[in-house]
Amino acid sequence: MSAEQRGPTPTRSADGRTRLPRSHAIPASNDSTTDPLGRLDVTPERRALPLSYRIERLQLLARIAALERAVETSENRRQAVIDRYERLLADRDETTESAATTETASRTLLARLID
Repeated sequence: MSAEQRGPTPTRSADGRTRLPRSHAIPASNDSTTDPLGRLDVTPERRALPLSYRIERLQLLARIAALERAVETSENRRQAVIDRYERLLADRDETTESAATTETASRTLLARLID
């Protein structure tokens, strides 16, 4: 394959990551292009992007939203398990203390009866 047919050669940066030349870089996302409801503000510069970039960006945004929901659900479940475990420990401690108090009261009563 001749040099003219090959694409640009990726370069390595100081941190060891491979970087493509700027002409092939995917445009960075701009958080100011979304409104508070998360809808994209399709400006003229956005329309200039190739359709494949826009489709991929929307897919990535949907994937990010799904992953954020999954993380939130997982955290809620984890917290529920922790809460249940803490209640079980508290109930067990309460039962143990109650049993110890009852046993002490029984011994005191028995000691009074013997004396």
